[in-house]
Amino acid sequence: MAGYFEERRSKAAIWCLRLSLFLIPFFVLVILLYRFAKIDTIQMLILVAFGLLIALLSLIFAFKAISELWTKGYRGGSQVVRGMMITLLVLLPFGYQAFLAIQFPLANDVSTDMLDPPEYINAINLRASNEDKGMNPVIEYDEAYAKKMILAYPRLQSRRYPAGPERVLEAVRLIIDDNEWLLTGSLGIPELKSNSETENTTELVDNDTQDEQLEDIVETPDDIYIEALERTLVFGFENDIVIRIVSEDRNTLVDVRSSARWGKHDFGYNAKLIEGFLQQLDAALLGIAGEG
Repeated sequence: MAGYFEERRSKAAIWCLRLSLFLIPFFVLVILLYRFAKIDTIQMLILVAFGLLIALLSLIFAFKAISELWTKGYRGGSQVVRGMMITLLVLLPFGYQAFLAIQFPLANDVSTDMLDPPEYINAINLRASNEDKGMNPVIEYDEAYAKKMILAYPRLQSRRYPAGPERVLEAVRLIIDDNEWLLTGSLGIPELKSNSETENTTELVDNDTQDEQLEDIVETPDDIYIEALERTLVFGFENDIVIRIVSEDRNTLVDVRSSARWGKHDFGYNAKLIEGFLQQLDAALLGIAGEG
């Protein structure tokens, strides 16, 4: 009786593909849960770590399957290729973040004025009250930190515009609206202050207390502070932004500060955020700008 030879299929190749296909809906679900406030930041990070562990396991199965295909002649080459490609594509954004972590210093707060950064209006109290949940407190710049930021981000500099503060303020407000940032506070603009109160009463402290706390911050009555909240596109990570507008003799000085609410490393994101805002402001003011 004639026999026949049947090629065996690599089980490792099958599991490599299965795990890789699991990663896509898993990370989509994690993003949706976080963006719609079904889970907090700590829970999200735990789930992301679990997803990365699954991705690592998928790659381990891939290498095992490649070894079986090479040494034992097992079937499953197409499954290994598809599994590895999907896993590597999923890991690509995390690899890019790792590259940014090496390229930029460990920091989450940057400003155009490193020696005298604009002070936050409401974010400082909000962060302090949520520090036990892992939210970053607003840091105080010291000389060492300022030097490190200046060396890391030499392009972040104050702007001086040959225009009145009213014109600059109008441009800033339009940019905030265009970027769909959430206004969280203001100082020196009564109409914006009232708007901030109605939209953020659940999160922000009473404005009388704010005015008392900021009494020593503003050097002249003409100084204007606008605070906003920005969320990243994919995960919706929160970043606080404060813009300081100072009226000078013939110019208006603008400084911007941005910092991440979560995580010790912002991967250069806040510096990029400030640069993008200043480019928009330059364009809105006919591109007339000078370094501070």
